[in-house]
Amino acid sequence: MTLLETLAFPVLFIWFVGLLLTFFRKDLEPHWKFFFFLVFCFYLVQFFPEFWLGVTRWKENPKGEVLQWISAMGNSIYVFLFFLWPLVLIRIYYSASNHLSKTLIPALAYGTVLYWALFFLWTLYSKEFNEWLHQIFANK
Repeated sequence: MTLLETLAFPVLFIWFVGLLLTFFRKDLEPHWKFFFFLVFCFYLVQFFPEFWLGVTRWKENPKGEVLQWISAMGNSIYVFLFFLWPLVLIRIYYSASNHLSKTLIPALAYGTVLYWALFFLWTLYSKEFNEWLHQIFANK
């Protein structure tokens, strides 16, 4: 199963919740809300087969599906950071606001180091961590 097949259901579900919350904001203009809705619909249609497979897997084994999501989120953050870092460095260089650079640099640097530390711990203790997760989700 690919990363997209694993994460389509939780990402689109969280996106839907976020979309509903934006509809309740009074300071957003209606045309932006409509645009957000169109973007969501585009991706829902684009990834509907993967989304529906995720719904089916969730109905069959919700605890096992959550375990797959946890693993897939770690992998997706790894890939996301790989694409994000070069773009952020270019954005920092071209930023007209010095405040943006001073807030973005520490946030991204500390976030990346935290991810690396957790990833390092997971690689050292993956067997123990997986057993702990299975105790939490699978044995209840």
